[in-house]
Amino acid sequence: MLHSWSKLASPVERSLGIMFARYLAYAILGHHGHLPDAYFGYASIERRLSEAWARSLPPWDQSIAAPLPSPMDLYKELLPLICREGRKLDPFLSSFAVRMLHSCLVDADYLDTESFLTPKISRLRDTPTDIPVLAERLESYLQKKSYLQPQNITPEQLSASMEALCSNDERKALIQLARRYVLEQCGLAADAAPGLFFLTVPTGGGKTLSSIFFALRHAQKYGLKRVIYVMPYTCIIEQTATLFREILGEDAVLEHHCNFDFSNGEDSTNMQKGMQYRLSTENWQASIIITTNVQFFESFFSSRPSRCRKLHNVAGSVIVLDEAQMLPAPYIAPCVEVLQALAAKYGCSVVLCTATQPALMQSKALPHGFAPESVRNLVPDASQPLLFAIFDRVQVHFVGKLTDKELVSRIQEKHTVLCILNTRRHACDLFAGMEKTDENLFLSAGMTPAHRNQVLQRVRERLALGLPCRLISTSLVECGVDISFPVVYRERNGLDNIAQSAGRCNRHGELHQGNVFVFNSEHPIPSDASSLFRKLESCALVQNAENLFAPETMQKYFSDLYNRKELLDEKFILDKVTITPISSAKSYSLPYELYQLDADFREIDRAFKFIGNHMGSVVIESQLTEELRNSLNDKNLLSPQFFRRLQMYSVQIYLRDRDYLLKNGKIKIIHDCIYMLINGEIYDSFTGISRK
Repeated sequence: MLHSWSKLASPVERSLGIMFARYLAYAILGHHGHLPDAYFGYASIERRLSEAWARSLPPWDQSIAAPLPSPMDLYKELLPLICREGRKLDPFLSSFAVRMLHSCLVDADYLDTESFLTPKISRLRDTPTDIPVLAERLESYLQKKSYLQPQNITPEQLSASMEALCSNDERKALIQLARRYVLEQCGLAADAAPGLFFLTVPTGGGKTLSSIFFALRHAQKYGLKRVIYVMPYTCIIEQTATLFREILGEDAVLEHHCNFDFSNGEDSTNMQKGMQYRLSTENWQASIIITTNVQFFESFFSSRPSRCRKLHNVAGSVIVLDEAQMLPAPYIAPCVEVLQALAAKYGCSVVLCTATQPALMQSKALPHGFAPESVRNLVPDASQPLLFAIFDRVQVHFVGKLTDKELVSRIQEKHTVLCILNTRRHACDLFAGMEKTDENLFLSAGMTPAHRNQVLQRVRERLALGLPCRLISTSLVECGVDISFPVVYRERNGLDNIAQSAGRCNRHGELHQGNVFVFNSEHPIPSDASSLFRKLESCALVQNAENLFAPETMQKYFSDLYNRKELLDEKFILDKVTITPISSAKSYSLPYELYQLDADFREIDRAFKFIGNHMGSVVIESQLTEELRNSLNDKNLLSPQFFRRLQMYSVQIYLRDRDYLLKNGKIKIIHDCIYMLINGEIYDSFTGISRK
């Protein structure tokens, strides 16, 4: 290709050919291995395109392939994708286009190979349910629940009962009206042209139903192919996926995350549904996809064909980032670049959905942040203060340092209280100092989802009956858990964490006022917790604000948290892609900017990791039902439904810990894909898997 284009007679076409041969070489050379680096390693682009390497290859036989496209035609086609504005080439957008080309090539190659070698498997690929069908199912559900009523709710209606106390029936009715208002506004906003959107809704404002209502209506109107929900925690996925399946149908939702992936299974022994699930996760050929921040963003910075394969199917989608403030600060700049590219160049609509909207607009620290004119709010700006006032149900008290002994004493003297701590170890240690009774409960990610659900069920039952209930938890409880305590103790953290904690206090306005006590722990902050240090400093800056959780206060907090450019790209991901002028083009007065793309794709893959030590799923044998334990012996029963049930009895642990337990006989591997903890002593019936 490079050889052919370099022999073109036109100097302009010859220079363009040299430029685009390098673009395409990344994708072609990486489709059976990894996207290569520009200069590092044996397989680098520089080495593979060198004259010495070319001389070692057999002569190119033009007769065995279709004629190469004109470099000028290729330039005109790619130009809109690789330029930020006008004809000025952009390094990140150029590398992003290479990733998309690589994804198209990999998926097409895999699909063709599959069709030729395993036609029976190829025919199992499922046809996703049409978006209009899903939109109709959702509207039918909302109508049955009386969430959609034939009325236009006005801000005046919302403000009519503002003076009523939270515990008043009139105020409770107002909260329900406010939730319907948010839903209604999202439905109306679905007609807006695709692009970037904010959905800023106070905690408890019904953002899950409102966001899917917007997403399906919007996708239907503009012919978008799928809706992708991106979430920070697998525990939120459990709840959201269950709700969406209830509304949209069992087979309409594809979960893809580390807890629910059996790509290591043996294809020939899986049931048809199991195979269909695995095939769908390969390239995201589905209408509703629920995934994690880790799976979504790390895929866009991966160099591996298997992980990059699905990227081109993200184009033309509605992407909802639930709890958008949970994006890790050290990766904010690269993540924003991805979202900008998808919205501006690849026909996506992106919705940042949260009660605590992060500061992702253009600034000195984030020069390529969202431009103010490019982002639209699904809920009108004018109604935001009113909505936050309606859902303001708590008083926050900053109470200074509390020792664990003082904290336990305060908790024990309360009839009903929630205490949220920053680390699982601290939560376990604090809980160890309390009596093991029915009224003292514990919650963390070290417990299986089934175990957590049992605890939450007991919490809800005790709260409903007015029985004593004291829950010790990690931040796991802050997102998407519908429980309400009159009193919450929260170990000091960022303002966004405090706001999420407050969402578990007096959640439905059942009391005149709930109370959130923010305290400093007696334990020193770990030296490697630099992000927590920054969050504490930024929180201190705004903690005396009159309206602590108002959008303007939250923006001030996040603006300070994201106040330095180097904090938002700590691994220098964006610096690993550069463009340099092509020397051969300097002699010509061309109306084009011709550059060489130098991208270290493999180095970027190694550097872009949300979780430094990756986690793996482990099934807890002692938690399994007898039916599931028996079913594990039959490989033919592996299916999405089976793995979804098995997931409920699994926890995530560091891979190094899993390998250690495997080596010491505490874990066994079943069917080459299921890791099972077989020694019950490591899993505590109160606090889950031990970290010691």
